[in-house]
Amino acid sequence: MRLKQLGRIGTAGGLTVAAVGASIVFTPSMASADSTWECYGKQVKRCATVWWDDEADTYRARAKITDTAGGGNYTVAVNDVKLLRFNGTRTLTVKSAKDNDGWHRTQDLASTSSVNPCRWPTNSFQVQAKFTWKKQGGTASTKTWRPDMGWGHACN
Repeated sequence: MRLKQLGRIGTAGGLTVAAVGASIVFTPSMASADSTWECYGKQVKRCATVWWDDEADTYRARAKITDTAGGGNYTVAVNDVKLLRFNGTRTLTVKSAKDNDGWHRTQDLASTSSVNPCRWPTNSFQVQAKFTWKKQGGTASTKTWRPDMGWGHACN
């Protein structure tokens, strides 16, 4: 089952879904080279996206955390990454990855395995991950976060 190619709708001009209060981005078939990270944070940048693999026609959840240059010199970790889908009523976990590979000096990246989004053609997808960072000898800070955005496709 192939997906129709749609133009990208950005966050500011996105369609608002009242039930979840999130914008929806329809990704074109070449989005794998262009998937947009949604990020926040200054000293430690936390980012997440629903990644489109245009060769396989699949989605996966990806998350990364980076100790920024000139920041507080943190070690970082990202784990418990989830690909979520909203079915019009509730949000459900489709795939998850624990990714407990430890602390990293500058950046950590984690992702789930892929799914065919056309299995749920009327659903939108989100990503959620647990981000952890700490200064040497300090206590860790943890934040579970997901962008206020959903991704979707129109399936044939």
